[in-house]
Amino acid sequence: MLLSLPERNACQEKESILLYYHISPDDLNGHLLSVSIEIDRPESGQQTLWLPSWIPGSYLIRDFSKHIINLTAERNEQPLAVTQTSKSQWQVQTGDSKQPIVVRYQVYAWDLSVRSAYLDQQQGFFNNTSTCLAVAGQEKDAVELTVSPPAAASHWKLATGMPRVSGHAYEFGRFSADNYDALIDYPFLMGDLTVKEFIAHGIKHALVLSGRHYADTSRITADLARICEHQINLFEEAPFSSYTFLTMVVGEGFGGLEHRNSTALLCSRKSLISAQQNSMDDDYQTFLSLCSHEYFHSWNVKTLKPKAFLPYQLDKESYTEQLWFYEGMTSYFDDYLLHAAGIIDAKRYLTSLGDTLARVERGTGQRLQSVTESSFLAWTKFYQQNENAGNSIVSYYAKGALIALCLDLTVRLQSDHQLTLAHIMRDLWHKLGKTQAGTSDDTFAEFFNSYPGIDVSELLENALYGRDSLPVVELLENFGVKVRPVAPKNDNSSSGKAVEQPAKVTLGARYQPEPDGLKVLAVYHNESAYQAGIAAGDRIIAIDHLLASASTIDDLLRRFTPGDRVCVHVFRRDELLPLTLTFSAPAKSSYPLTISQPEHLNGWLRHD
Repeated sequence: MLLSLPERNACQEKESILLYYHISPDDLNGHLLSVSIEIDRPESGQQTLWLPSWIPGSYLIRDFSKHIINLTAERNEQPLAVTQTSKSQWQVQTGDSKQPIVVRYQVYAWDLSVRSAYLDQQQGFFNNTSTCLAVAGQEKDAVELTVSPPAAASHWKLATGMPRVSGHAYEFGRFSADNYDALIDYPFLMGDLTVKEFIAHGIKHALVLSGRHYADTSRITADLARICEHQINLFEEAPFSSYTFLTMVVGEGFGGLEHRNSTALLCSRKSLISAQQNSMDDDYQTFLSLCSHEYFHSWNVKTLKPKAFLPYQLDKESYTEQLWFYEGMTSYFDDYLLHAAGIIDAKRYLTSLGDTLARVERGTGQRLQSVTESSFLAWTKFYQQNENAGNSIVSYYAKGALIALCLDLTVRLQSDHQLTLAHIMRDLWHKLGKTQAGTSDDTFAEFFNSYPGIDVSELLENALYGRDSLPVVELLENFGVKVRPVAPKNDNSSSGKAVEQPAKVTLGARYQPEPDGLKVLAVYHNESAYQAGIAAGDRIIAIDHLLASASTIDDLLRRFTPGDRVCVHVFRRDELLPLTLTFSAPAKSSYPLTISQPEHLNGWLRHD
């Protein structure tokens, strides 16, 4: 379907805007967004157009251009020749004239995630990295974007953080962006939206939900307000004048992506607390932690960022060793600030911290890869994990969060509890984030050590480039927190929770119970399943000639002791394999944390 370009405001200054984008969700059944670009002053001879290959904050080449369909160009309704010169670049033959041209195309929108674009009869979501081609040579120019409602759902609302030119709040209309980098940093959500606005630190915020839900939006926004207030107080100011939590609610799903004055979120329906619930549960905490994480990114990676991201190179990978800081610090503060704001108690916070410790310590990944290597190779190893990931890589999110914990506790001890990691983050943001100076690999040690009495050089050197466990246990003991590693209930349950019935033996593999067996998800190097020859993807159907299933596995494993040998039957593809497995004692891979000496907390944790 061809688009009619929107009429311009007669008072609009022609010299200020040279690019006009128009997006219309015309085909809900076909999941197609129709896009047009009016280019007032194209290059003579040929005009190059290009689309980003990745979206900032998600470090994987995604080649969004593969979803572009039927790109054409015209001048005065006369077609112009278009040639695709690479996977994400096109050239329009403009001739000698610099008269305006119009480019039209469609975008297939069927990726229900926070990274791309999605459209159906219930809702629509898009990032402009997926929808808006850049006009070469005009990337720094201001642009205008019009979003029209679908004819089949004219009652839909529209939410975005992009500055509005026309229309009322949550209506379709015209929007503006200072340049292309800004244009692609404002996601859009449309549908039968639930909108609940709230104020935090004098700034207007909004929780916007699409999809069927039973959320107690008053409770949720009250909790979000506390989180947002606490974070703005931490940094002393906000790098935005309004903020929107754009949330797609689904049956099962999880994801978040930070933007300059909003975040795109994907969450399960059960994660939004309902009016019938009174107490905090794990699902709701997960949602609040996700919101806290993405909101903290407003300072830590959206404004304070590596020099390698100034500017982003959107046509290729932008390598940095610093993701341990930008994702790790943020991962530390997301739950910690829920506790500091009084939303979760110390016990819940320590359970979350134990979960993080278990994720890092289970498996051999941190023995083979440093956290800086994990950061640098995010594009291939971290964002393209396979069944061997636990044996070969370490998460810069999880280990980065533990590094942040170690730094926080260390500077508190070295300063006699006068200095905290939050103070340092505030100062670092004011010096290098607010000013957009950016950080180098050696920035962090130098900045920390600039405070009187602080020296974290050895800690950071070992933590960033070494492949050993961090001194978490020793540091926590200085704050009256006891760490007692124990065996988990089974191979799937390493965590920070207390364990009532630790496993006696281990398979040495993670598995997914299914009606007809146990699907092996991952095998740990040199443990029982590995020694027996079991592989990821196998389906275990019997252990010691007895059915192995979701309902029998825990009872089966309780019958054995370390050293027992049993026959295990597995299907590998369609072949039945009888294998011999020798059980071993499970690793102590759960980390329940308890406060043993409250008087030693010294303000790090609340102890009500």
